[in-house]
Amino acid sequence: MSAFGFCRYLVGGYLSAEAVVNMFKSIDQPLFISMLPVLRESDVVLTAQPELTSPWVNAWHLSLYPWETQRLTQLDATDDGCRRLTLKVLKAVCKLSPPLRHLKTAPLANLILHLSDSENDWSKNSLDVRFQQCINELIGHLEQQALHSYFKPAVNLLSDLSEDQVDQMGFMLYCAVSDPEILLI
Repeated sequence: MSAFGFCRYLVGGYLSAEAVVNMFKSIDQPLFISMLPVLRESDVVLTAQPELTSPWVNAWHLSLYPWETQRLTQLDATDDGCRRLTLKVLKAVCKLSPPLRHLKTAPLANLILHLSDSENDWSKNSLDVRFQQCINELIGHLEQQALHSYFKPAVNLLSDLSEDQVDQMGFMLYCAVSDPEILLI
């Protein structure tokens, strides 16, 4: 049982029946099961997620995750870069920091993709410089409350954050500019 009161059990892409039965035996809380239809054709992934496509009931959500990861991989392969490593570090920092936990992978990956357009040196020797630059860029995007998708510029990847969340993240990152170790506490 997770801290949020729900569990997720997937086995080979299918909901594990045994896990569901065990859940009914061991908890007294209600159990909610959500089905997420997915259509996949090579690197195009469509999901039926009404919370993302509302008010259009017949719309499918285009996941840009495959394109983002493929582009990061391609860029790293061309210059032996550390973009994916930078993304892993950013994700780990966000996961460990309560104010930053609301930042998901997509905004962080897109931040790195945008930065890759203007920065050429992504060698492992520049990891610390690129990480610090990502922090500075992220502060700027939070101030504007906008970080546009690399592949769909009309999409603001920060639109689902509340003003309070943005303020907390901005403050934490602003403090990290002068004292990066604060992100490790």
